[in-house]
Amino acid sequence: MNEVTRRKVIQGALLGGAAMVVGGESAVGQTTPAIIPPNGIAETTPRLQGIRRVILDTDPGNDDALALLLAMAAPQLQVEAVTVCPGNMGPEGYDQQVKNALYLVDLAGKSGKVPVYRGMDRPILNKPYPVATFIHGKYGLGDVQVPEVKQKPEAEHAVDAMRRIVNAAPGEVTIMALGGLTNIAMAMLRDPEFTRNLRGILFVGGRYATPGMPPSYNVLVDPEAAHVVLTSGVKLTMMTADVVNRDSVMVDADFDHAATLQTKWSRFFVESNNLRRTYEKKYRGAAGSVNPDPIAVALAIDPAIGVKYMSVSMRVELQGEYTRGMLVYGDDIYAGHPIPLGNVDLCVAADGERFKRLVFATLQKGNQGS
Repeated sequence: MNEVTRRKVIQGALLGGAAMVVGGESAVGQTTPAIIPPNGIAETTPRLQGIRRVILDTDPGNDDALALLLAMAAPQLQVEAVTVCPGNMGPEGYDQQVKNALYLVDLAGKSGKVPVYRGMDRPILNKPYPVATFIHGKYGLGDVQVPEVKQKPEAEHAVDAMRRIVNAAPGEVTIMALGGLTNIAMAMLRDPEFTRNLRGILFVGGRYATPGMPPSYNVLVDPEAAHVVLTSGVKLTMMTADVVNRDSVMVDADFDHAATLQTKWSRFFVESNNLRRTYEKKYRGAAGSVNPDPIAVALAIDPAIGVKYMSVSMRVELQGEYTRGMLVYGDDIYAGHPIPLGNVDLCVAADGERFKRLVFATLQKGNQGS
């Protein structure tokens, strides 16, 4: 297949939506009710429950680092693999993301036990996106420049590894999507069985508002991939920026407390997040560092951290000159189309103190060596 044909096939699949892959069923396999509030339907729990076996699809920057440590330290989770996706460091920094992932597996004491796979190093249509070194640093982990470790990436491609792991255990494996959604979308486009066999996807998105959400970084990396995922019919839980900006903030006193733990992980956490904390406070007016990926992973470890959810019917804008990547839901005021049942459960409120207790308990565990 030449490049022109390849692009036409991919674009055709994007326009049709990955829902074709799952037999054209609606996102929740139900008929649309007569009236759905434009802001969605309030829920106490998301549809995606009982997360145990997970794949961490990540673009290791500093918040990913804490998320990976939380997941690999949690007895509630069984980490099947770490796959590296496009994201924070851009295509030119993809090798650094892989190096960071290998280091984090080693730091977590899982070297040789949790495999790391290289995946897609750029978006599906190879469109440019902003690089986030301004908050993650030149090497992705703030002030930390990681050394080479013994473990190397597996020969198998991340997309193939995802398909193999998920298809071998139908209904059991959840993907924690912590970066661009390209690896997941490619697996869906290549393999309808993979889509049907996924337990669900937990990902990080934008701010809950009406009638749409400003693009989150992970969606902005590859909006076409986000479209494939949102139309797949898979159970989706999204951590919103509302929660991230309000309930995941680690203030100076939290960093001081982390420093008193005097473990390998606590020292790494402080050092890798110094840049993030400084940037958030200076340029975004935050009280400290925000932790989008860690609080998303925390939902799987301790579901009680999630306090309120909204079920919404969500799409992603692909064509807008100024709105590409925006997550859109609610009333279609122009065409008057009825609002369908929700395809995404948004976590819109969380227990921030409970999240911090989980973080500190995890950092306390990291005492394997100096």
